Amino acid sequence: MRRESVHADMTTLGARQTPGEPRLRKACVIRADLGPALEFATTQGTVRAMFPIVGGEAVGSGWSGRILPGGADFALALPDGSYAIEARYCLELDDGTPVMITNAGRMVLQPDGSYFGRTRAELEVPEGLHRHLGAAVYFGTALAQAGDADHVYIELWEAVL
Repeated sequence: MRRESVHADMTTLGARQTPGEPRLRKACVIRADLGPALEFATTQGTVRAMFPIVGGEAVGSGWSGRILPGGADFALALPDGSYAIEARYCLELDDGTPVMITNAGRMVLQPDGSYFGRTRAELEVPEGLHRHLGAAVYFGTALAQAGDADHVYIELWEAVL
């Protein structure tokens, strides 16, 4: 069943104005390199998966960096074959700046065996040149290609305020 768009806005419920539809701009692209996954049925009747993040790279506007080993995507298998995901990993920019990324959302199985996802992301950064990365609101798209258990590709989109 196709969902229809909501035609109401904030003013329908009493706001004097609405900021309107968010405008998005591409903030960065990420390739996360994965180690062997661990998946198991839990005593609570769910299936849990852990996909270790062992490396990767990222490119943004005016910066690039590498993903440090040690992060992971902790996923919960859902009855429809999709996964609720929450990944935490650390990126080191080429200038040495550390960036902690938390990316959570959902990955949905496609007919070709790949997974497409939609996520929300938070970047934590120290004061300095890249401070703006931590002040933004991000939405993400994700792709795990069929037959490639070693990589996940992510594009983060900044909601312009």
